[in-house]
Amino acid sequence: MSEAPNRSADPLAGHMVGDVHHFPVRVYYEDTDAGGIVYHANYLRYAERARTEMLRTLGVPHAEQVAATGVAFAVRRCTMDFLAPARLEDTLLVRSRITSVTGATVLAEQTIYRPQSGGIVAPGMATPDTETGEDQVLVRLSLKLACINAQGRAVRVPTPVAQAFARLGVARDSGDNARRVSGEKINSKGDGASAGVPSEE
Repeated sequence: MSEAPNRSADPLAGHMVGDVHHFPVRVYYEDTDAGGIVYHANYLRYAERARTEMLRTLGVPHAEQVAATGVAFAVRRCTMDFLAPARLEDTLLVRSRITSVTGATVLAEQTIYRPQSGGIVAPGMATPDTETGEDQVLVRLSLKLACINAQGRAVRVPTPVAQAFARLGVARDSGDNARRVSGEKINSKGDGASAGVPSEE
């Protein structure tokens, strides 16, 4: 059984279901290209917004962390698989999960779905209300994020952020074996269970 969602006080921030953050997105005309589908670069924007709101939901807003510690996240590596297109006025769901924290880096997986219910999954629901409970996967992202200071140098993940991730079960890993990375993907129910998809790395 999927875990009940942990709703943020800010309805625009999305919500947590287990260790997975759910963030709703609607496709507007400005997001589409001449072919009437979402321009590929816009999925990066959706994913960036989702990561920002995940930090807010966990109580460590990005802007506050930058102001307090002088440390910001920068994308060091991003791998994307485009599986199906989104179209004008589609309602999408970005599901984000932190898979490892190692020194100055954070590994994350994000998946952008089209809920098969035809709309955004309500905060009180862990999965869409359909016969199969499956959503259509549009894009998968695998990211390596680096923590950098104002001079652009790598620094350790700030303690408040590491502690927030630890509450999700992601411990800081000092070795080469990252937790929860090997072979695990966010499943279509968005509860953090393995989807049985081999790792691409």
